[in-house]
Amino acid sequence: MRIGKYLATTAVALTFAGHGAWADEETWSAPLLAEGDLTAETYTPLPVGAVSKPWHLCVSFPHMKDAYYVAKDYGVVVEAQRQGVAATIMSAGGYANVLQQIQQLEDCVSRGGDAVLVNAVSKTGLVAMVEEMAAKGIPVIDLGNGLDSDKVAGRARAGYYNAGAQAGAYLASKHPAGSGKVEMVWMAGPAGSQWVEDAVAGMKDSIVGSDVELVKVMYGDTGKGVQMRLIDDALQTYEGLDIIGGVAPAIEGGVEIIKAKGLEHIDLIAFYSTPAMEQGVRDGDVMATVGDYNLVGSRISVDQAIRALEGKLEIEVANRAFFIVDQDNVNTYDRTTILAPDGFEPVFEVKAPTN
Repeated sequence: MRIGKYLATTAVALTFAGHGAWADEETWSAPLLAEGDLTAETYTPLPVGAVSKPWHLCVSFPHMKDAYYVAKDYGVVVEAQRQGVAATIMSAGGYANVLQQIQQLEDCVSRGGDAVLVNAVSKTGLVAMVEEMAAKGIPVIDLGNGLDSDKVAGRARAGYYNAGAQAGAYLASKHPAGSGKVEMVWMAGPAGSQWVEDAVAGMKDSIVGSDVELVKVMYGDTGKGVQMRLIDDALQTYEGLDIIGGVAPAIEGGVEIIKAKGLEHIDLIAFYSTPAMEQGVRDGDVMATVGDYNLVGSRISVDQAIRALEGKLEIEVANRAFFIVDQDNVNTYDRTTILAPDGFEPVFEVKAPTN
């Protein structure tokens, strides 16, 4: 079990200079999770002015349906601006759209893209494309969802085993053995996605020996409407439910359902953060959420891509750390590490400087 190693990272501080104007920063650094042979504990990017040319990055996310990917978009934008490179940013429109994501990236490369950065909709469905890109000398960077290929040049990996385990360990601490059995359903997200299955595994491992009883893992698209229907089904099936955990849209929808049905005794916990999760914790509607430095992960991915193109890649696998956000720290933690600024709308094109 890997729980002990990552819990030690929760106290690590993330250091940035000038949160309000990231594109103008000289530098920044981020804590990493040292695991197995991956021993780096801090990620530091190239300094401003280090690139040899205004590279063009091709970036694809599964969707822009929620604030999680909007924050990742923001991370790409500010780091591309800081380093003076161009970026074409695309949305595949959903986890079912494997062919669309492949086509987007191939089209971008055909228009002069130098590197591919992808939050894959499928860990296996993009493997052939990754290998074709690598054969052409186009580096591919895994933005975090997982890609089953050894041809990936770099990974800014969110080990979602650890995200699920953070949430599970938090619940286990609230419901230790002998405290009284509680029943939980876990709204996992889309079946077959690497990050989804990893989070489920971490959650299951971390509640072993506690009084938290997992009665069902439920899968579905991360759209809020889909998740709310799954929660309704769970409430009808498991009348003694005490906890709903899982993806942020499910927990956001769960807040609405619980209030409407007068079920405030049910606790809610998410294994990644969005503004709605942060507000839910602040309001007391959500017991906790997990921060995964997702915005920072995008910045790391941009830097990895540039380093690969410049022949300067040092950290091929950057494991992001995780931390709990609850009532104890929701008003004091550094939200700029995981959330885009209030009012930010997705940006799909970053132009390189012309001078």
